[in-house]
Amino acid sequence: MTRNERIKELHLERRNLAAALTWPESTPFLLNPDPAQRKRLKAIGWMIALLVFGVLAPFKGPIDSWSKSYENRQMRPAMETAMQAGNRAAGTWLALHFRKDYPGLLQQEVDAGEPTAMFLVGRLMSGSDHPERVIKIDPSMSASQVKAKGFELMRRAAAAGNQDALKYLIQNGGL
Repeated sequence: MTRNERIKELHLERRNLAAALTWPESTPFLLNPDPAQRKRLKAIGWMIALLVFGVLAPFKGPIDSWSKSYENRQMRPAMETAMQAGNRAAGTWLALHFRKDYPGLLQQEVDAGEPTAMFLVGRLMSGSDHPERVIKIDPSMSASQVKAKGFELMRRAAAAGNQDALKYLIQNGGL
């Protein structure tokens, strides 16, 4: 008997044995792999698990966003206390992570000269086609005026010590 014939015979025997099994009534399918294939299936399962949790973990997914929202909720009371004590950076953090709860706070931080807030709003105004979706923009301003105001905020943020603003200005010719 050749090897192929032996394999076909084993498959037929396994199929007949599986047909003779009494399946539990509510089982949609029964998985009973060939013992020789179990190692291979286990290795495939581990590779899939590593792919899902190892490779995809750095990307924004539901687990990542949930963990960040949990961390943000845990930090919120401390940031609120810091903001009430006069810490402008805490106000900017709250305006970013809880925008619906603090409408207009980001603009207040910009008006107060908080460098990170100025950088964020300046970047939005100078680089986005529709910054009005996130912040209030004077409707009488043209697109070029909005962009110019964004670069001005960026220059103020860089002068106040925000390194991201300085880098943005260098890369985008805003100096």
